[in-house]
Amino acid sequence: MKSLAIEREFGSGGREIGTKISKKLGIPCYDGQLIIKAAEDYGVELDLLKKYDETTTGSLLYSLALISNLQGYEHMSKYNEMFYAIQQTIKKLEMQGPAIFIGRCCTEILQPEHTKKVFIYASNELDRLSTIMKHENVDATQAVNIMKKKDKERTNYFRFWTNKDWKDWNNYDLCLNTSTHSIDECVRLLADEISNY
Repeated sequence: MKSLAIEREFGSGGREIGTKISKKLGIPCYDGQLIIKAAEDYGVELDLLKKYDETTTGSLLYSLALISNLQGYEHMSKYNEMFYAIQQTIKKLEMQGPAIFIGRCCTEILQPEHTKKVFIYASNELDRLSTIMKHENVDATQAVNIMKKKDKERTNYFRFWTNKDWKDWNNYDLCLNTSTHSIDECVRLLADEISNY
């Protein structure tokens, strides 16, 4: 069995798909928060991880990368340390056995011979907004703002650490559209994909 690395648009159902596959196959599922917690277990300072995590990278870190002054370089050193810690944590967790990994550039960190890389998206923006309104308990205007903000953060985070476009389908083994496939269909397909290795 292979591990599964998921990158996803916000509101596309990627986390739900990962969680359901985890339960179906009886393997661990690590999203951003669990990866951070695991990194702490490996001795990385939790406050620093939270400070330099994906949401910060989406805005401040990307800006710092463009600023060439001494203070920016000092901050970059910390960012590099934190990303290295997350990277090593993901690799250590995968060495323990097949698992589901969600976000944090896991599709680029994990080795392809051990991992199926997938991008989850929804071609119908209304589907995403409906999911966001339901899960975040917000109105349509707030959902649009959250969706744009989260996608921008994820795009910048991925670009900063990989020099790749987060939505480039060439980065993935498989791309699934939750506007045309139900969550349960995606779960079935991906569970079969990683079980057959």
